[in-house]
Amino acid sequence: MRWIFLLGSFVAGAASSESIVERFDGPTEKLPPGWQVVQGDWKCEEAALLGQAIRGEGLILFGEPTWQNYEVEVTLRFLEVREESRWASVVVRAGPHGETPWSHVVFRQNAALPNGVEFAVRTGQKTWSVRTRRSASRKLEIGKPYRVRVVVRGAEVEGYLEGRRVFQSLFCVDRTTGCVGLAISGARVKFDDFVLRRLPDSPAELTSVKRPSARCEVIAHRGFSAVAPENTLASIAKAIEAGADGCEFDVYASKDGHIVLMHDETVDRTTNGRGKVVELTLAELKRLDAGRWKNPKYAGQQVPTLQEALELLRRSSCRAMIEIKPPNITRQVVEAVRTAGMSRQAVLISFHASVIREARELAPEIPAAWVFGKSLEGTPEQQADQLAQQAAECRTDIVDLNFETVNPDLIAQLHRRGLKVWVWTVNEPVVMQVLRDWGVDAMTTDEPALARKTLTNPKPPLLETPKSE
Repeated sequence: MRWIFLLGSFVAGAASSESIVERFDGPTEKLPPGWQVVQGDWKCEEAALLGQAIRGEGLILFGEPTWQNYEVEVTLRFLEVREESRWASVVVRAGPHGETPWSHVVFRQNAALPNGVEFAVRTGQKTWSVRTRRSASRKLEIGKPYRVRVVVRGAEVEGYLEGRRVFQSLFCVDRTTGCVGLAISGARVKFDDFVLRRLPDSPAELTSVKRPSARCEVIAHRGFSAVAPENTLASIAKAIEAGADGCEFDVYASKDGHIVLMHDETVDRTTNGRGKVVELTLAELKRLDAGRWKNPKYAGQQVPTLQEALELLRRSSCRAMIEIKPPNITRQVVEAVRTAGMSRQAVLISFHASVIREARELAPEIPAAWVFGKSLEGTPEQQADQLAQQAAECRTDIVDLNFETVNPDLIAQLHRRGLKVWVWTVNEPVVMQVLRDWGVDAMTTDEPALARKTLTNPKPPLLETPKSE
């Protein structure tokens, strides 16, 4: 087993010429000095560090809570997993005893899954905030070694697998400093050749962001879906009560042609019924309970029609953000908005560019936003050009992007091209404030009350840098 810690002191952003190198060779049951087991079973075995947490999770930490920037490399080898989605991770910016929040870069045994490599933050004992998801296009075979690398500089974190960068994120913002470590979940993993390199601290001027003067609007996702059953009148009413600027909901057509609120193709997840929306009549949909699954106090909530949702919103200052799911109902949705007299109080949104084009042709007076969730290749300028071209083809000036895919340069480039930038779905206060500071025009959230409170707070909720004892 070989553990290398390259620890230096830094002055004015430059590394000193002296480094401390420690090596731990040979089989031993004793953990290397300075390592602290927080959770799980960890021991040195066969010249490597063995972590076992088949039925739970494991966490082991090393270092000082005052460290800010660093690079960690380690060779990991899955020996056993409970299921292929289980993982091993490199932990960064952790509290000295595993206090949350702490961040980590996850490598799942099946790294080819859509979330095979993740950057996520442990925000509570059982809660996570996933900031970036990527596929590594390969499984990590049981028993085979893989070299992983994680680099943290300021708010930026990068993850590498076998020398190839898998992701980059600018959302390492929950702590400004912290310890490093390793974590596992549902797996038995061997770690070897651990290398830690301290990097220069980030200059203060690079860690602060000038706040824009424009107000960031809050859009309730499927209504106030954190507390009430999504896509119901109860959820919309709660969004209005929370002071949301807009209320997003999804629509399909029933078997007999009525436009109703539902996110999925089927009613299975959010009602006590079964079947596809398009195969059920409005009468059949109305007999379903769309609230009890969320909380018994919402028992009896029905599947609303678009007309009912618009009527509720029309009496408020909250705009209707109507996500058109199937591309063949655009005309009906436009007619419903016009009939309700809400052309200036509604926005039509869709992942289908063809839907937005049709909506703009049918009703140029109704704003429309093209929703896009994928990552783009190239520089921020090139990405903005691609998005602006598609927006122009859709005849819209609003792009609604997955928050994981944006950065301040991209947002600035899109603004220069005359586009408004909305993002979805943001539920963590620290991420809300970062995006607000980057200049997004609106954000969709399951927590509109929290967002409204957070976005009026002038100070970011970053944890302060701990002092050395």
